[in-house]
Amino acid sequence: MKELDLQGDYVINFLCRREDGLQYREVKNTQVNRDLFIPSDLEEFVSSASPKEWKRLLKKYDSSRNLTNALIAELKERLMEATNVAIFLNNNRTITFEGESLRLFFVSGTELKGDEEFEKNIFSAVEEMPYLYKIDGETQFSIRPDISFFLNGFFFGYAELKSNFNNQSARVNGRKKVAYDYMEAVHAYTRLADNNDTKQTLRRQMFRIFEKAIFLTSTDINETYIIRNIANYFDELKKGFQDGTLTMNWYEEEILKTFKPYPVNNPETNARGRFEETMRALYGKEEIQKEILYYNFLQYEYIRKKGKLERKTKTGRLIAPRPKQKFGTDKILHRIDEFLEHEKDSDYFIQKLRKELERIGANPEFIEKVVAERDAYSNNKNIYSLLMQYAAGFGKSNIIGWTALQLKDMRQNNQWVFDKILIVVDRLQLRAQLDETMHNMNINLGMFIEATNKETLIKALTGNTRIIVVNIHKFNELQGALTDKQNQLDTMRVAFLIDEIHRSNTGEGHEEMISIFEELQDIFDKEVTKNKKTKHKNLIIGFTATPSEKVLARFGEYYSGSNINQLWKPFDAYTMREAINDGYILDPTQHIIPVPAKMYYEIPELNLKYTSGDDEETRYRLRKEKIYGNHERINAISRFVVNRLLSLVYGKIRGTGKAMLAVSSIPVAIEYCQTIRQMMDEKLLTGKYESYNNAPVSIVYSDNQNYQSCKSLNNNTSEEDVIKNFKLAKNGLIIVVDKLQTGFDEPKLHTLFLDKEVRNINAIQTISRVNRICKYKTECHIIDLSHNNINIKNIQDAFIKFSNLVISDFDPLANRNQLEKDFKRLTAHLLFKRWFASYKEYQENNSQNTDFILEMEQDFRRWIKEAIKRKQQEDELSDNTKDTDNDAIKLKKQINEYISLLSLLNGIIEINKKLTNTIFIDFWQRYQNIYNTLNYTGKDSEIDIIVSYDNELGLILKPIEESGESEEIEGKKGKRKKKYTYNILAFIESLNEHEAEKEKIILEWKEKIDNLFVFLESVGDLIAKMNSSELFDREQLYTEFKKAVKKYIRIHKTETFEKTFYEDNLEQLFEDFDNHLHPKTQIVNMLKYYESGLTTNMVADNHCTNE
Repeated sequence: MKELDLQGDYVINFLCRREDGLQYREVKNTQVNRDLFIPSDLEEFVSSASPKEWKRLLKKYDSSRNLTNALIAELKERLMEATNVAIFLNNNRTITFEGESLRLFFVSGTELKGDEEFEKNIFSAVEEMPYLYKIDGETQFSIRPDISFFLNGFFFGYAELKSNFNNQSARVNGRKKVAYDYMEAVHAYTRLADNNDTKQTLRRQMFRIFEKAIFLTSTDINETYIIRNIANYFDELKKGFQDGTLTMNWYEEEILKTFKPYPVNNPETNARGRFEETMRALYGKEEIQKEILYYNFLQYEYIRKKGKLERKTKTGRLIAPRPKQKFGTDKILHRIDEFLEHEKDSDYFIQKLRKELERIGANPEFIEKVVAERDAYSNNKNIYSLLMQYAAGFGKSNIIGWTALQLKDMRQNNQWVFDKILIVVDRLQLRAQLDETMHNMNINLGMFIEATNKETLIKALTGNTRIIVVNIHKFNELQGALTDKQNQLDTMRVAFLIDEIHRSNTGEGHEEMISIFEELQDIFDKEVTKNKKTKHKNLIIGFTATPSEKVLARFGEYYSGSNINQLWKPFDAYTMREAINDGYILDPTQHIIPVPAKMYYEIPELNLKYTSGDDEETRYRLRKEKIYGNHERINAISRFVVNRLLSLVYGKIRGTGKAMLAVSSIPVAIEYCQTIRQMMDEKLLTGKYESYNNAPVSIVYSDNQNYQSCKSLNNNTSEEDVIKNFKLAKNGLIIVVDKLQTGFDEPKLHTLFLDKEVRNINAIQTISRVNRICKYKTECHIIDLSHNNINIKNIQDAFIKFSNLVISDFDPLANRNQLEKDFKRLTAHLLFKRWFASYKEYQENNSQNTDFILEMEQDFRRWIKEAIKRKQQEDELSDNTKDTDNDAIKLKKQINEYISLLSLLNGIIEINKKLTNTIFIDFWQRYQNIYNTLNYTGKDSEIDIIVSYDNELGLILKPIEESGESEEIEGKKGKRKKKYTYNILAFIESLNEHEAEKEKIILEWKEKIDNLFVFLESVGDLIAKMNSSELFDREQLYTEFKKAVKKYIRIHKTETFEKTFYEDNLEQLFEDFDNHLHPKTQIVNMLKYYESGLTTNMVADNHCTNE
């Protein structure tokens, strides 16, 4: 089946001709003008929607054609200024043209006309519409979409069709077609504009077909893919064409990350069923109206003045739903339609469950048991309820906003379905997020209010305000408002949208919430009994990433999976695993780093005595007192936190990294705050970290009368301003106890220091604070400081339960024990005993006694040769055919293991100085060098170690060859790390699991960095300043270094992935270059960044795609 046959025989038939199809008008492509309008549709709609105005305008023009052309010219100019056509039509449902008010779009469900006016809108579909951009009659760019879509003459999107019969698919060929068409347009634009299009006039003219569209799709009937706001790629493409660094593989990979498949309710249905469901969801007339009214809005930054939000900037960023966000919101609304349709049938959902159980073949006894159990729950009996499980960081605030707006406008029998929509949040931060979301969505301010006390709540409940945001902690006020005689709640239907419902339904807050819902329903029940009125059921929609069993049972749906004993599931779910795989959030389990406090100080005898029968919470309270409140421990961890912030965290995300420290109690938080601030001030006074002078160290907790107020610790700054300042700051640390562990959204939060014990739901919610994505953020770190690193297991258990993710196991204490054993073996070796004391004296005294060195090296050679000869003789005399190593190779492997463990632990755990003694390392390095010079061949001949160092262990130039098998270390399996000349190469070590490929990549990158450093050595100003470092502070030297690297990139026209790698890792490159210039005066930190090698994932991907 050809694509044209697919269009004509099926797709257009469904869109335009079938009675059960979408009922679009079929229009010939010749009726579309070059400005992407259908003049006849526009004229027909406007003249019928505004007939009197149209007639008056006709008197000013010779013909309707001239009037239509003049109107199109005006609309074209206005549309060019809008972000997309949905934003334009929402803001311009009626426009003034030459003094006359003209209607451009009708909405449905109006109080006076219902859907009558909406049905007058003209939806059209056009096959094979040519789009050409010409200058002086010459075509500069052209495409021919398979099907284009119009509303009242306005173009709003197109679809690319592919046929599987031609071995073509939407997933591969369709998406690439859209992507490369846009890329070609940018290429043409870059050539034509030549940096002269400062007002973006040319861009707006050329790119309307892409950038003004609501969305673009690609389908092959089996699957349909959707992309929105393709303009996000314009700047990168343009820059790539200008400087010649664009790679097709990078662009294709990036754009396909957002060109996602649209979900379907039943993936098992046939291809036509999936296609038609998706087309209705995307192109149905009501759905296009939703795109215009709700799903597209501009996000602005706000500041609060005198209690009111004001826009901080004039320009906003387009926000439109991801496929799963729209799917989930629409699914909620469809279920509410089902609720309302069967509201008078009290047994509807019980009978629906019974039918479902019968369908899957459950036996009658089981059916009756399940039905009875289900009937015992209150789900949808007195209050309709829906549970949405959405990953933290996925964008629940937008989904809540889109849902609330549509519930507000939902009508039935010419009346509002819901009198009030209450959005319930449990934290100030969540309230602020939703507040800004509602403002961004352009809701009429008279329809939306924050209820801060009983008075404002009663006023909102009894007035015309439809959407009310209330904090969970104000529900006592709500309870009072419910029983106040002023209100008329007995006649209302109310929808509750509860964010983070796992918190609203745990402990005391849970009981309080349920009692309020029950009390609200009691009011209706009493009225039904008293006045025989129609009963209105209220609605609860709960949102969480981590539903508990109780929440599932209270709000969940029956689960009809293969295991029929698993009874409840969320109504809709988008798990953390899905969000990670789709690239919407980072995986917080990839870099969970256990750092036991005992690494930094000697723990005194704690004498923890648990009483038989104590539960875990009771035992944790004892640990809080005895362990987490230990002053020496807090002091040691504070020093670790400060050092890590300055050496690693603040340099992340192109120098904008931030961190959170979550601790066990308010007094501990206060002590941490004071200690860290003092230590940070001491570090900053050195002048080395001057660029971080303004990074705040803030603290947030719920005030308690037993401790000083949180505000007083933040220079009398309110919590709201503390959070705002933290977000606005370039870097910073925020210390929390319980607050901000849910709902806090700061994408540049890179590291979470976890000095408390977290479990189950709390574990997921807490570590999810760092999983948000933003530009240049490729990773996030969890530093576990809990007692005995108990959080590792707790987090692992929680992820198995909530997202099926498994985290790696890394035990630095066990590795350190192994390191100490290796050290003992090496110090017990014959060569060490024979030569090390003299070698140490030689090094410390800077002796020039070369005869001593020659004698020692000659003895090394003699011992190696004898070891090899001895093994050969043993093999000749033995019948054992097993291939075993000689003593010389064994010693070399022991050295390699020692160096590998040392680098693995460096920066993670404090190591006894004797283990890192540079003379000790250098002594054994000489052995390695001599072994290699003897040129022995065999499986171990390539295992060589070269170390550069000064006061600490240095870096290995050539990697240790591994067999690929895991080695046992104190019962824990883990591969040895390789070490390199430049610290930056430790990043690249994790690029590829295949050793041959990995070594190849590392060698290539070492050559690139060598070339970079050679160039930098030729930059006179840089070298002069770095050789006179006592005259310049670190920031000045770093700035000069950054300028030189940019010059290198510009001159050598490095590829995009290499350029990005340099820019992402400038801090580490600067340290490496400084060490390169001054190897005898600089301290090398071997693996300061070993665990943060995610940056190189990008390098690996680009390397592989560019080979």
